[in-house]
Amino acid sequence: MNVLILGAGEVGFHIAQRLASEGNNVSVIDNDAARLQRVADTMDVKTILGHATHPSTLAQAGADNAELLIAATTSDEANMLACQVAHSLFKVTTKMARIRETDYVNHPNLFGRDELPIDLIISPENEAAKSIIKRFQVTSAVDAQEFADGKVQLLGMRIPPKGDLAGIALNELHEVLGDLRAYVVAHEHNQHWHVPKPDTVLLAGDSIYMAVAGHRVNDLLQAMGTSSNAKRATQRQVMIVGGGHVGYIVAEQLEKLGVSVKLIEYNPERAEWLAEHLESTVVIHGDALDRQLLEEESIDTMDDFLALTNDDETNILGSLVAKKYKVPHIVTLVNRAIYTDLMREMGLEITVSPRLTTASAILRHVRKGRIFGLSSLGDGTLEVLEAEALKTSAILDAPLAELQLPDNTVIGAIIRGEQVIIPDGHSKVEPNDHVLLITQGNALREVEKLFEVSLEFF
Repeated sequence: MNVLILGAGEVGFHIAQRLASEGNNVSVIDNDAARLQRVADTMDVKTILGHATHPSTLAQAGADNAELLIAATTSDEANMLACQVAHSLFKVTTKMARIRETDYVNHPNLFGRDELPIDLIISPENEAAKSIIKRFQVTSAVDAQEFADGKVQLLGMRIPPKGDLAGIALNELHEVLGDLRAYVVAHEHNQHWHVPKPDTVLLAGDSIYMAVAGHRVNDLLQAMGTSSNAKRATQRQVMIVGGGHVGYIVAEQLEKLGVSVKLIEYNPERAEWLAEHLESTVVIHGDALDRQLLEEESIDTMDDFLALTNDDETNILGSLVAKKYKVPHIVTLVNRAIYTDLMREMGLEITVSPRLTTASAILRHVRKGRIFGLSSLGDGTLEVLEAEALKTSAILDAPLAELQLPDNTVIGAIIRGEQVIIPDGHSKVEPNDHVLLITQGNALREVEKLFEVSLEFF
């Protein structure tokens, strides 16, 4: 597959790295030589220095033969114009664009074959907001992802020092969970993510992802002793710092859930705009790092603190302040990958990265055929696929213990109609089942063969 990526920033870099690792022919355009050099030093792709909207630059990058163009520069207008040029001059089949400005996103009729020729628009703010709301709804988890229309959830959690899971092997998990079915599909130790084996021992400080039926999430959290003292959404007090695109979308969604929200915004004009457009949220103009202001607004009584400004440092410092006041649930928005590991060392467990959520959303839509869902886990090295088993699929009729799955690949759940099966070695996949697989990104092609379906594009 010939793929053209415009923009070598965090999003473009991550997408290029993923698609190149899967054997696609990837070309990356950027007008910043330093960013391109980072791409060239890290992966085997073609790099072109120039403006992404210029026909000559697109031609140099091989737009004549490109089957997919992903416009991920920092400019909405450049992304839209590049898609138009690629369509009009080079007849590129599929074009995707990252669009940040809400005014564009709220008018989907702008985009289409007969309008601006963009097949898919991805809003980093919308994707980040969705991820934040999921974390709000499952506060005991570091991450929460839904599949099969919510029938299955993957919950990301840390192993606390004195928790029930610390020191046990996965094949002893039933001693903690009893009859509740859940599957540990991913494990992180010393900042290295992998698909665990039955004898893997969980240690304090490790992170895991567990697959569980959606209606059994609360049962799982109770069994692990992490859901006590949780309040219903309508009883919770939430403080949001930052009223930009993400903060506004999250506040709007929390209002719909009946949550009591206070939002602190530094810019007076933006604060006034927020007060006019939000219904029940209390909007406060002020500095989120002003200790007196935070105390006046009762930060010590808050159930949730969401640091959602456009500045990573402000978000991190604000979250540390909230941690000092013992706010139970803190979510921190970070754009730069360099902060991820540092934040864990500082005790800030729950982070949302627009870079990763945007890249995951784009990759999810890139793949079609019988691949219905795709998402990244942990640091992005593991992927989750929701795929449908056809009557000719090689994955059928054999007990899972006898299947020759690729290395670092596991089946975490089987969805059969309305039934969710958390499998063991005796489980079998039947035709038309939806299967949730967790695998290393470089094993995707082998996983594909199990379903005898190519990872098609639009």
